[in-house]
Amino acid sequence: MQPLSSIVTERLELRPLTEADADALRGLRGNPDAVRFLSHQPLSAGKTDQLLADLLTRAERSTAACFHVGWAVVLRSSGAMIGDGRTWNTAEPPLPGSLPDRYASLGYLLHPDHHGKGYGTETAAALVRWLFTERGIDTIYAGVYEANTPSRRLLERLGFVRDHYFTANQDSHGKGLASWRYRLDRAAWSAGPPYGHNSTPRGSRR
Repeated sequence: MQPLSSIVTERLELRPLTEADADALRGLRGNPDAVRFLSHQPLSAGKTDQLLADLLTRAERSTAACFHVGWAVVLRSSGAMIGDGRTWNTAEPPLPGSLPDRYASLGYLLHPDHHGKGYGTETAAALVRWLFTERGIDTIYAGVYEANTPSRRLLERLGFVRDHYFTANQDSHGKGLASWRYRLDRAAWSAGPPYGHNSTPRGSRR
């Protein structure tokens, strides 16, 4: 796969993760408040470095059809990395994953210091647009714990709807929390007006 271009929005740049993001990623993935509603507990520096290495390997092995890409969420005003995102349709590219053809998933994480400023919506909207327009995806999934009300509202603002409920007993990640799988179909997104569609991210690179 050719190197990916950054996605530029009004306030953010989403660019593929690099080894230089290790320190910032440790500050995110090791922060208890940041990962409260993620599928893992706070990570040590060593485990975060391994996560980054795995993400870089998956990105390197990705193809246009089978991909797993980690993104750094960067403030354009300062260059500071304030979060990370992920878009994928397989766990181990270039091999196909378990999702149906033309389906993909997205995830996002922001440092708590930057909550409540709309950066999460801006990030997720940009990733949604990238999946639909750059990867030809028809349906996007996003998983969120039931108790994570802000993230659920974010997805609903973008047009996602609840698709499947998982009980706490079905939580395979060890946190014992119920969760929802949300979905957004291309047809619903195209009919918009979700934040990330009719309000096109300024300067979005393709």
